[in-house]
Amino acid sequence: MRLHGVDFSGASEPGESIWLATAEPTDDGIEVTACRSAREAFCATGRDEVLDALRSFPGDGDVLGVDASFGLPRPVLPDRVAASDDWREAPRWVAEEYAEADALAAQADWKDRARESDADGVELKRRTDGPTGANSPYSFITRYGTFHAMRDLLAPLLGSVSVPPMAPDGDGPTLIEVYPAATLRDLGLPDRKYKDPSDPRARGRRERILAGLREWGVTLPDSFEERVLDDSGGDALDSLVAAAATARAVESGFAVEGGRYDPVEGYIYV
Repeated sequence: MRLHGVDFSGASEPGESIWLATAEPTDDGIEVTACRSAREAFCATGRDEVLDALRSFPGDGDVLGVDASFGLPRPVLPDRVAASDDWREAPRWVAEEYAEADALAAQADWKDRARESDADGVELKRRTDGPTGANSPYSFITRYGTFHAMRDLLAPLLGSVSVPPMAPDGDGPTLIEVYPAATLRDLGLPDRKYKDPSDPRARGRRERILAGLREWGVTLPDSFEERVLDDSGGDALDSLVAAAATARAVESGFAVEGGRYDPVEGYIYV
């Protein structure tokens, strides 16, 4: 079994903004065997090419932890989807409803649906978002990632992958949602201000995070360490954190905290 952490992006040219860390489980953590951008991993830069390659990237038995929202708040979903309590219906609906639309059009529609619901607010959060400190899946920060993760990554894979805890019985690889900032907080590590190229203290924070990951059980070659620290945008480091979160989920048997799980909305593993 290989573990992969993916720092996801819904950008139109995500070759340098999607990063993948691959690791092997060890007795006390993980050993990182690769840490690279999508451009390097797939020899592609455009969204369609990168996501097509990402869909076929993990092998049977692999577990892929993706830093992107896998679902939407229940009040935003059509009644038939919400009533189904079947998470798979949500990415299926997004793929059908917005087949010819873009993320901005989808975001506008989701805001309208929130306004028309009985919920309080416009940029609603899922049950798993609040306790983990995550943004609304369709905020200005997350809208592109959520849209393209649901429509272009998850929907085409339904039935051929396992997605615990919502759809744990699929064949092939396993995909889970992770959120590096929540994992960093849970490990007592800096979760902010380590991605700012203009902040001279940001590298020091990345060094502290990497040291904390090593203490938790991440081992990696020196060449990877320099690559992670030199990436001022933090994408490489986030892929490492995503890999660690994936290992933690596997170790727990994909256990969930019931108070922050809704079966139609999705779940963040920390």
